[in-house]
Amino acid sequence: MHIAILETGKLPGLLEQRFGNYSAMFSNLLSQLNIDYTIKTYEVTKFQLPDNPKAADFWLITGSSFGVYDNLTWIADLKNFVQEVVENKVPLLGVCFGHQILAEAMGGSVEKSDKGWGVGVHKYYKVCDTVWAKRLGESFSGYASHQDQVIIPPKNSISIYGSKFCPHSVLAYGNQDKPFAISIQSHPEFSKDCLKAIINRRLGKTLPRAVGEKGLKSLNQDPKNVEVFKVLLEALHIN
Repeated sequence: MHIAILETGKLPGLLEQRFGNYSAMFSNLLSQLNIDYTIKTYEVTKFQLPDNPKAADFWLITGSSFGVYDNLTWIADLKNFVQEVVENKVPLLGVCFGHQILAEAMGGSVEKSDKGWGVGVHKYYKVCDTVWAKRLGESFSGYASHQDQVIIPPKNSISIYGSKFCPHSVLAYGNQDKPFAISIQSHPEFSKDCLKAIINRRLGKTLPRAVGEKGLKSLNQDPKNVEVFKVLLEALHIN
């Protein structure tokens, strides 16, 4: 299987040297699932985008420190490309920024939430029963690191999981039991140490100290990231 990763950002500071880039993190997840794959990474911020939405069997859009509403040419280009992927029904998974840009590209709305930062381990609850959500369970936990949220989901999407803090945490597109695209606000690719370092770097600066310290305390929980990622891929028939 040929997987293409649309890398839309970098970890802050020197953290990428410690934890690897987004492509490496997702490669690690894929390896744990014993999927036979090849990967090609496109650095979208450097205007690397393929011409053909069918150039891969599966597309994955990473997280980013940018906002999907930023007036940047590469973001506009990516939205157009996402629309082409969706039109061709090539399996697509969006994570964090990827979750948000898929929603924007399909007619939804993303904003910097008035609820502020979401960091640490967050719990999300099932709001729509699907075949694949049954395998994921009534709730799951994930590593959160975001200010922006999908405020209005696209009309052709279905909210599958959510929380009071983030109502549209997992969206599916197409048939809810056999979606052609799924997106998730949390980061299944992050490790505990990685998120801890991100929080500590922002603590008391861009991230309010009280919010950051609460997020750090939540890291004693252990999200089942591999299991969550596996269910999302199986829902897209990637296995």
